[in-house]
Amino acid sequence: MSKIYEVRSVSKSDKKIHHWGAKKTREGAETLLVEKSTGDKKKWADKYHASWWVEEIDTTGMFEIPSLPLPRERFTTNISIVETAPEYWNTLRINIVNEAGERVAGYDRNYSNMYRTFEPFRQGSKMFALISSDYTVTSVMDLETGEIVASETPDSGGFCPVGFYVPDWWDTNDGSIIPGQKYWNEDSEEPKGNFGFVWGCIWGDDSSWKVQFLDLSQVQKGILVRDERFGYIELATNEKLDPKDFIDCQFYDGECKVTFSVFSQYDLKSGKHERHEFD
Repeated sequence: MSKIYEVRSVSKSDKKIHHWGAKKTREGAETLLVEKSTGDKKKWADKYHASWWVEEIDTTGMFEIPSLPLPRERFTTNISIVETAPEYWNTLRINIVNEAGERVAGYDRNYSNMYRTFEPFRQGSKMFALISSDYTVTSVMDLETGEIVASETPDSGGFCPVGFYVPDWWDTNDGSIIPGQKYWNEDSEEPKGNFGFVWGCIWGDDSSWKVQFLDLSQVQKGILVRDERFGYIELATNEKLDPKDFIDCQFYDGECKVTFSVFSQYDLKSGKHERHEFD
């Protein structure tokens, strides 16, 4: 049986129960209780609260917080340049390695720049990665088998991925609220690796990167869907930043809101907005 331990108190005035945080061990909760109700807080605690205690809560069968490190920290790539004929661009040979430095899979990319086209992610206990072996294709690789389980069809004039982001649970949560305590709800269990983002451009329109949505909910059935639901948005990426710094996802009442950092240009003298596609 799984358990957590939550610090609680009851008000003197209205007998309302208050919740002050939970820990995975009784010792941790007892320490938290002391912090909240003794020392310089004792006068306040005694004045407004009739009693304080640690409540034991059975969390068997509840959501389990994903383990650390993050998938994108567990798997990395070693990249080798494959030289081709002078009139063609070079290609890449990519080996995927785990934390122990062991090769777990590999693939070739028919373009000379990797950009940020490797994004490991998880769905439950299974590990996948978004990759782009063809410069106009987004694909999903099973990191256990090295097989491509879902993929787009190549299109020489299609959308060219240059970066991927699949929000992990730890990208949007800090672990301070744990399953079973008062403030845990279904929003607290998101994201689950069921969606992501790709930025890039239609071939030839590489003056900026546009962002599109990836539906990953059916990749284990071989289905990957990309769409332009956000319209023509020029994403303000930065190689020095993590994708979560310019793509921010928040969950509330069963819905997800996403905030993008976007590129916008103005004439300094007139203040005129020069990116007419935003108007």
